[in-house]
Amino acid sequence: MGGWLADRLGGARVTQWNFAAMGAGVLLAWAAGVAGGFWLFFLAFQLLFLTAGIGNGSTYRMIPAIFHAKAVAERGAGAEALLHGRRQAAAAIGVISAVGALGGFLVNRAFGMAFAAAGTPAPAFLAFAVFYAGCLALTWWCYTRTVGVTVVASLAHARV
Repeated sequence: MGGWLADRLGGARVTQWNFAAMGAGVLLAWAAGVAGGFWLFFLAFQLLFLTAGIGNGSTYRMIPAIFHAKAVAERGAGAEALLHGRRQAAAAIGVISAVGALGGFLVNRAFGMAFAAAGTPAPAFLAFAVFYAGCLALTWWCYTRTVGVTVVASLAHARV
């Protein structure tokens, strides 16, 4: 679904709004946990699972567009530049996939460390909220703002 949305609205825009939704989901899960509301907690985690998938699709939509725009900016629009962009994107996707695979492990570790240190998941929720806010800011800074950044201007045409 994230890739489909990114194809229609742009990967950076979908990714940015997705990070906002993930931050809201984390805060909602934390609030539901504090209040003891099972169904709200359950629905908040369902939102997090849904947005994790959307973010995955939209991010993977951005990667080829970013490397294509970078290759064209550095090497022109020739066939060699396009091939270089594809190769760089493929390599990046491989590395990013490997790092992303750690997510399931790191989320569990964060909750385990939070419970061990504080007896509550609150520190993990706070860490996730800060992480999503940072990701939202980084996505805005690098890919969706339009003033004063050369890379953004070239990527805007690539429909990142």
